[in-house]
Amino acid sequence: MPAGPVDAPQVPDRVERLRPEQLGAAADVLAAALAEDPGFRHLFPDPRRREHELRGLYRMTLTDTLRHGHVFVTVLDGRITGAVALYAPGAYPMSTARWWRLAGRIAALALRTRTHALGLIRFGDLTAEGVPRDAWYVEALGVHPDRQLQGRGKRLMAQVFALIDTEGGLGYLETTKPENVAYYTALGYESVREPIALAASGPHIYPMRRARVAARGPQREPLAV
Repeated sequence: MPAGPVDAPQVPDRVERLRPEQLGAAADVLAAALAEDPGFRHLFPDPRRREHELRGLYRMTLTDTLRHGHVFVTVLDGRITGAVALYAPGAYPMSTARWWRLAGRIAALALRTRTHALGLIRFGDLTAEGVPRDAWYVEALGVHPDRQLQGRGKRLMAQVFALIDTEGGLGYLETTKPENVAYYTALGYESVREPIALAASGPHIYPMRRARVAARGPQREPLAV
């Protein structure tokens, strides 16, 4: 399916750029949204701790993305309902200096996940190797479980595409949930390589790419005012 504009459903939420004081709330939403993804069930095997560990992971991720990328959220009645984190070309993987800046958060996460830290490191290495340096990389997309299947994810991705297509950019993402492949295909992505196994019996990483479209020139971002 060729890349192009997304017909984003009309939901009552506002679409905003994430503010630093909202970081914890956005991390909570991503943790709740993605806790049952096959990749995270594999990487964070204890269901009693998984969401808590994911909160730590996404606090770290969003801290970096706020500085070196873009984070958009949907907001309803003052509460964040969904979030997407996006890196511009060349911003991922993180540089050594950026890792050092996050040293405190990394140490805290390592302490929480000490029994399965090696799996997390391998997952990070596989992702870093796969992201094209000239691509806009969707690092995370999630909607709170109570607010899913109502169009918020597409609203967030429409915001991402408004930014990418202004630059005539290449899009890239990875998912470990097989059902998401069809979802992203409908948004204009296509599979680019064979799935990558995290373990002999799975789960797998599904790499996907969205083709460049002709640069449309500066566009006013459809954010709430």
